[in-house]
Amino acid sequence: MAETLRYLAQEPASWLRRPLARLQPILAKAGKPNVDLARLAERLNGIAEVLPVIAVQSPEHWAATVRGLGPDIDAILPVSIPAYPTEVWNSHPQPLVERGLPFVFWPLLDYDEPDFWRWSARDMLRALGVDVHIVKHHAAGLALLKALAMRRFLRDSRLVVFGEQNFPWNATAAGHLITASLGTRILVKSLDDFRQLYPTFSDAQVDQVWAARQGSRYRVDTVLPADLRQAVRSYLAIRTVLEDNRALGFGVNCFGDLITHGGRDVPCLAQALLREDGYIASCDGDFCAMMSMVLTTWFLDQTAMMSNMYPVSYVGALQDHFGEPLSPNLKRFPKARWPNLARLAHCGYVGVVSPEMTPSGCVRLSDWGGTYEMKRDGRGCGLDGDLRPGEPITVVELCFDGKTLLLAQAKVAESTRHRGMPHCEASALLEFRDLAGFVENISREHTAVVYGDHIDGLRVLAGVLGLQAKVF
Repeated sequence: MAETLRYLAQEPASWLRRPLARLQPILAKAGKPNVDLARLAERLNGIAEVLPVIAVQSPEHWAATVRGLGPDIDAILPVSIPAYPTEVWNSHPQPLVERGLPFVFWPLLDYDEPDFWRWSARDMLRALGVDVHIVKHHAAGLALLKALAMRRFLRDSRLVVFGEQNFPWNATAAGHLITASLGTRILVKSLDDFRQLYPTFSDAQVDQVWAARQGSRYRVDTVLPADLRQAVRSYLAIRTVLEDNRALGFGVNCFGDLITHGGRDVPCLAQALLREDGYIASCDGDFCAMMSMVLTTWFLDQTAMMSNMYPVSYVGALQDHFGEPLSPNLKRFPKARWPNLARLAHCGYVGVVSPEMTPSGCVRLSDWGGTYEMKRDGRGCGLDGDLRPGEPITVVELCFDGKTLLLAQAKVAESTRHRGMPHCEASALLEFRDLAGFVENISREHTAVVYGDHIDGLRVLAGVLGLQAKVF
């Protein structure tokens, strides 16, 4: 599952595609290049574009070239004569300081190892304030290039949150911190912004869309036909708003607005379908969880989901929230393991799990599950899917400051079915490497989850984006 790319029902819109990183090779002086640029371009196909090399003619030409590189250039690729350290960037480093672009020494292609002749240049240039990378190997280089492309991708991106801003994830109050850090704008809209579009989609249109998209990925169970049709109509309406705003994804404040005012047009199915269109989608309008999913989805090209996380050692809090502590089976999970165990659960199910994340590749459409406090009433369309047991996962939380990224290593212990609990039919049990450390630094109960151990890659992304990564 860690190698499974996200499922896309169609080619995503242009603004939903991570751009190619753009590398500008600069040859320090005439001579045999130490990098076979044609070969490198072939190896970077689909990740980066290697532009035609510029050969330096003089220090003045070097300065003009570096200073004249446009905002679409993500990094400079220095190319020189092997083991010849008297290059122009050593004799005239000031243009690099002024331009501020990353300076990337690529690994030796024949050996896939770092070019150690660049140690002294790296230290000297870094001391002057230049962002220098001696890439360790090809895989590390790919992570760096994707991260550089992500930085440019986020500069002009947008997310939409629908509903009143009355939870701590108040985008009106704190969304600007994300914009200041990463560039992504958080657009706040009312529920009516998509609800007013419902009449524009006929039943025939809705049924046609569902016939095309259901396939083997969705199994209709207890959801009422009218509520299923409404769920698809919600998808079409929300998609229209996202298209109009060229946004990357959305979240709806269900528990602070939609549900509490009697609405059951919950966007669970809309979340799953919009992920298939290339967007991200999160519950409750939590823009930090949405940004966590943006980082994981577009950097890793994998599907992410989010849910509420509950440490099982918090017996009293779980009892009060669920009417039952959801304690793990003692035979399978002795109490000595409980400090690192936590459950994922949201709206009666594990959360909005996309079909490709489940063992069967299919999710069940049921009536909305409700909560212990807001009882299930048979209306709405919920989405019920399990996570695959035994799989390693990475848990991600971008904090409200827009500067701190929490990364936790864990695995799926099991997906648990809870009998006699209509408000919590299922949850996923996760086993963390260091749950106590994660909780000590936690931002919110909402965590984003992606299959695989991606700590190293996400640390690279955090470094490029200027985030402080805390790993647990």
